[in-house]
Amino acid sequence: MTVVVVIAVLALVVCLVPLKTVAYTVMVDYEDIETYYENEPYEDIETYTETIPLDYEVVESEAYIEGTTPVVSVAVQNTDSVSGIFTVFLSIRSNIWGELIYFLDYDEKELYLEPGETGTATNRANDVNVEENDWSWSYDVTPGTKEVEKERVVTKYRQVEKQRTVTRQRQETRYKKVTLLDYLLHYR
Repeated sequence: MTVVVVIAVLALVVCLVPLKTVAYTVMVDYEDIETYYENEPYEDIETYTETIPLDYEVVESEAYIEGTTPVVSVAVQNTDSVSGIFTVFLSIRSNIWGELIYFLDYDEKELYLEPGETGTATNRANDVNVEENDWSWSYDVTPGTKEVEKERVVTKYRQVEKQRTVTRQRQETRYKKVTLLDYLLHYR
């Protein structure tokens, strides 16, 4: 009977009492700081070059008949700080009954003018005979250009380092005690 009790006690110890330590792994959540980069806008001043017309002034314009020949002239003054070429287009037209019939003469003159200098473009319609009220005229001035440096505000982007908290997982080894029977059946 004692042998039966000893065997029963041994069976209970092997099946119910955790005596053996075993390792096992589990996935564990943890918080970590993650570094990332983000494009961030900012304003900057940008220098650029722009082509603009020269400043000028028409200081005198006149038209008259010399005999029976129309003569027109335009005096242009360069009021800018740089020299340049000013193109003056002069046209003389024939009028009958107040309507434009045809061009009698047109000419394009180039005037190279230093700052503050005045030049005159003249057109004489040779080989044209008109009477006092049978003609009209017009002019157009196209100034030279210059490049000027200007500034403007522009939006640019730069990469900025930032950080954020993220949840990650890692394997963690843990230990537990198991019964001898469980150890023999599952961990060998």
